[in-house]
Amino acid sequence: MARTTQEAGGCVLLTKVPTAGEMAHRAGDVLRADKEQQGIEPNDGFLQAPLIVKSLCLNKPERMEALGLVLVLALLRWRLVERARRVHAEPTGQPLTGWDKKATQKPTACMLMTKCAGVMVSKVGGQRQLAPPLSTVQQQYRVARRVPATYCTAPQSG
Repeated sequence: MARTTQEAGGCVLLTKVPTAGEMAHRAGDVLRADKEQQGIEPNDGFLQAPLIVKSLCLNKPERMEALGLVLVLALLRWRLVERARRVHAEPTGQPLTGWDKKATQKPTACMLMTKCAGVMVSKVGGQRQLAPPLSTVQQQYRVARRVPATYCTAPQSG
């Protein structure tokens, strides 16, 4: 904690643990307990990445609270993407391509984001097209998410 404090100039800890009253805990104790967790919150590491946190300068408690809300909403969205992937994989029994081209019944949101990172849509005149076309793995993820093939090339108005 001392090294982290020295590097960052401080630590922002978002928690519901009270600081006053019968159930109160000291901030240092809560931070220590949070750092000792393993596997409880596997997806929130990207929210606490030093590059993200250090680039922010939040001096007011209201801004820190707003950032906390944004981060929690981002994590919720991330988990919903992951759940949608798994809901598709379980009943159909059809695995998706995961890391190292291995089949998986439990695809993660990170897998989806990584596999579909290169999807680009080009527009020439009024015509839209994927450039390049979706790969086989990207097609798997599109089908798993129940996204129509024309989603990027012929979006619905409104």
